[in-house]
Amino acid sequence: MNGGTDETNNNEHSSLSNSPASSSSSVRPKEEKISFHSASSYENSILTQNKMYTASNRANEENSTTVPNHTEENPMNKSLKRKVVSFSAMPCEKKVADVHDCLRYMQEGSDFLKVRSYVRQFRRLYKLNDCLTAISWYPTSKKPSKAIITIDSIKEVRLGKTTERLREHAQQFENESMLSIIYKDGNNDCAALDLVASSPDEANIWVTGLSCLIARHGSPLTPADLEDRQTMRDRWLHDAFAVGLSSSASESEQINHNEYQALSAKSSIDEEEAVRLLGDYGISQDKAKIRLQELQTRKHEDVRGLFSTEDLVNVFKKLTTRPEIYHLLVRYSQNQDFLSTEDLTLFLEAEQGMSKVASEKCADIIKKFEPSTEAKLLGHLGIDGFMNFLLSPECDIFNPANASVYQDMDQSLNHYFIASSHNTFLLADQLKGPSSVDGFIHALRRGCRCLDLHCFDGSDGQPSIHNGTLTSHIPLSEVLDVINYHAFEKTDYPLILCIEIQCSISQQELVAQLLVEKFGEKLFLHYILLTMDINTNSDKNRSLPSPNDLRGKIIIKSKKLPPCFPNENNKEYGEIIDDADCYEVTRRRSRKESNSKKHRKLSRAFSDLVCLLRSAPFEDFNTAFNEQQSDQICTFSENAGLRLATSDAEEFINYNKRFISRVTPGTWRVDSSNLNPQDFWNVGCQMVAMNYQTAGRFMDVYFGRFLTNGGCGYVLKPRYLRSDNIDMIATPPSSVATGRLSISTNLYASNTPQILHIKIISALHLPRPEQAELKANSIDPYVVVQIFGLPPDSDEVRTKTVYHNSENPQFNEAFEFEIAFPELALVRFVVLDDDSLDYDFIGQYTLPFESIQTGYRHVHLHTMGGELIADAYLFVHIVINSKCLAVKPHRSLSRYHYSLMRRKLRIASFRPVYHKQIDDLFKSAIQPLEAAFEYRHTVEQSLYGLNEMCGLPDISNVKQCVRKIATRLQKANLVGAVAIRNKSNVPIFEYSTTLPELSRQSVVALEQVTNQCQALIDNGTVIYKKLVSVQTEISDLSKDIPRLLETNGLRGKKIIKAIDNFSCNLALLHGQTDLLEKAKDDATITIRQILEAAETTHLLLSSDE
Repeated sequence: MNGGTDETNNNEHSSLSNSPASSSSSVRPKEEKISFHSASSYENSILTQNKMYTASNRANEENSTTVPNHTEENPMNKSLKRKVVSFSAMPCEKKVADVHDCLRYMQEGSDFLKVRSYVRQFRRLYKLNDCLTAISWYPTSKKPSKAIITIDSIKEVRLGKTTERLREHAQQFENESMLSIIYKDGNNDCAALDLVASSPDEANIWVTGLSCLIARHGSPLTPADLEDRQTMRDRWLHDAFAVGLSSSASESEQINHNEYQALSAKSSIDEEEAVRLLGDYGISQDKAKIRLQELQTRKHEDVRGLFSTEDLVNVFKKLTTRPEIYHLLVRYSQNQDFLSTEDLTLFLEAEQGMSKVASEKCADIIKKFEPSTEAKLLGHLGIDGFMNFLLSPECDIFNPANASVYQDMDQSLNHYFIASSHNTFLLADQLKGPSSVDGFIHALRRGCRCLDLHCFDGSDGQPSIHNGTLTSHIPLSEVLDVINYHAFEKTDYPLILCIEIQCSISQQELVAQLLVEKFGEKLFLHYILLTMDINTNSDKNRSLPSPNDLRGKIIIKSKKLPPCFPNENNKEYGEIIDDADCYEVTRRRSRKESNSKKHRKLSRAFSDLVCLLRSAPFEDFNTAFNEQQSDQICTFSENAGLRLATSDAEEFINYNKRFISRVTPGTWRVDSSNLNPQDFWNVGCQMVAMNYQTAGRFMDVYFGRFLTNGGCGYVLKPRYLRSDNIDMIATPPSSVATGRLSISTNLYASNTPQILHIKIISALHLPRPEQAELKANSIDPYVVVQIFGLPPDSDEVRTKTVYHNSENPQFNEAFEFEIAFPELALVRFVVLDDDSLDYDFIGQYTLPFESIQTGYRHVHLHTMGGELIADAYLFVHIVINSKCLAVKPHRSLSRYHYSLMRRKLRIASFRPVYHKQIDDLFKSAIQPLEAAFEYRHTVEQSLYGLNEMCGLPDISNVKQCVRKIATRLQKANLVGAVAIRNKSNVPIFEYSTTLPELSRQSVVALEQVTNQCQALIDNGTVIYKKLVSVQTEISDLSKDIPRLLETNGLRGKKIIKAIDNFSCNLALLHGQTDLLEKAKDDATITIRQILEAAETTHLLLSSDE
């Protein structure tokens, strides 16, 4: 989409649709007060308005907006795997600083689409009356008394698709633009007014305003009430911006003009001082100047250029109050513009995923982030403190628990992804770019644990480092000095040096001498795997040391001479085959020179330093499984690795479970561009070498992978990419010899996908693209969210474009991703400029899926080079839950039952092994597996029903539901009517009176969740024991499975097929057993959360009650 065209269209729409707002903005002082009129005058105005529309009402009905009820045919309803084209957002976002602004916008009126159960949908103008007691809409054919909903009849206001009508008939609208008003109609029955706003901002304004009005339990709102909401903040700001003697309006009216001018000058400051003072509180100079200049245009000529305390307070409020955070604060506050300690506890537990939040924790947050001394003393967190808290590291999207080493570091070295660089010495391209020690410093400081060095003969008799092309040379001694100094600056886990040696024998000995002199005791020299017989099976299957075993050590990886015989001990060198390590080059040479293999000399002094990891050529998987030893590393070119990962993925995964593989960028990447490392991590490749000097998307992904585990450069591979007991049992020697798959091909059947819900709410302080040559005065940002992982998980979506807004653009768009294998997935947030003609990158952040914190989070953006961008953030809401088996609103019941039956059959789809005893054992597990599936499904169904009864979105958690129940009881003056007793960590519900319908339905649904979770825990324990018993019996038989199958008369391909089926069945049984154990843990957590939320909301009875 052309940026210039978008901008033109945008301006046209803005001038047409927002002319009332723009015209009224020039009369700002009159807007600052909300109209409070009597109810009788309001009724007269409604009658007048309806008379004006009565004559043309039928025509309006015929010509009003008609919205088709698309469901599955609508392309916007199709699921993921899409790249969305550019959208545009109009620059008409309504700036909200407090409830006062919300109510004023509501009085001006909003065009909403009323959703009904049939096809035609009509737009109406909805307004809040002047006395703040009712909302009405017109045009309408109803009597004025019928087109009104009084505030005291409203029970709830909901945001999103939270009613049955919206779930079934509003699939084509975005969730964030919908709201529902639940009220009592004339028959005293609950009814819902379902509306679709023109934007999420407008929906939030109405939800916040109505929530404020209905929280007063029918008592009318007065101007004094609105002023009281901001009292503490105003007092703090007046103290902060006090600029001289204060004078009230009444005093200024009693003095003449000259006296007033003198007093104003005495109690005001000029623009330069005002800008400086506002800058002390985080407001940029440009923003402050623009706002102050706008303020000057409404001042009297004699006092222009002077600003009072009140002026600075208003400027500060308008520039710093973020509406999206203010709406969030009001949602959790008790009808105030601040959060009490109790409100903050609810927010932290229900939204941020924290458990057992103590009052001391909330007090510490208030003390640390609240700027007002008065609020600190009262234990209140105002809007400014709340914004400070959400911007703090405590609310960062990256889980701080993953910022230190937390994974098991005692496993074999081949069980880890290892941060590796390619031609580390280069700073630019591969052909003639400069070489420098800075490349090593940069890589080591970014957490790299595998450096790449190419050693050649130096002109001065000393070995040097270069690429063998036109790149510049650097002495090896300088490189080793730098490596020795920075090797363990970032982490003390082992550093691997991949040395490609192309020197003469004399300089090879110098290389060995320098390595020993420079590194000393850091050099790893003690692990000798080789024996006289290189085919010894005990060595072939021997495990490598762990990262913990090698801490503080430098490991040399290179070619090594074969073991010497007694008569060769005195030789200073030996001969090795002169072939390249890279698999692709090896294949080419083997075709051309199959009969003539060249040899070259290798110094024994250097060879003796290669003690743990030695280079070896790769031929094929069958040869590797039979001959390769665990300390041998094969290198694959990018193209060869991709070919194997695509055509022989199963064998490649199996290979990487036992051996370390290294992948290098293709030789055609002379510009030092980077490959996509995810393609090789998916099959378990440990060392994917990257050009650290080249920033970009794939380098962001690479740093994102190693951001976790303390950034130590070692990340434990997922269990299904590591060898374990299941693999050893399920893969007999005959299967290994043929390279058969030992990992289950039914991983999807034994794995519960995770659903990642990401709502991009807004951004803050976005800079212009730093490398753009043609820089505009403003930017048009949009956000791209990318998922990197296995092919079924990979996805990319984007938000709309927000025009001419870099300070606080509002996106308010939600996306949903299904992640089948979360251990391998990474999430990347990218902010781009839709207006840029040459370079559109603004900032990005990439992190592993498993390091994401849920709740309301800020994403601190980074530059292309990985540096933090000061004060530049994305504000997002994250929810992660398991893929639910419950009924989805857009599914018919028959389709749901069909899908459920298919999944139920798939969990126990065991294949025949053609041995009666083994097949009978697998069949005995079918009934327990199906029972476990039913219990899991029933729990998920009850959780879905609880969200529906509470009027909350499907992604809500049980703590939010308990909070909603407590709020309903409080509004109905029924506190104490429902109590929850903790009986041996099981919630027991007690009732003291009959509940209203809404409250009764939600409490019953909560009790149902408790019962189903407890049933899963009790019965799941019995089922789990049965499944473990079956696994044990099968494992005992698996040791002799080849012999058992042969005694049954199976031969050749049949026995291989039977072994494959056995491997798949065992992996499926193991996976489903793990799912049951996880479901039991989740049910236990759900019950614990119900008790914690009940305690926080005062529904839980104490032990002495």
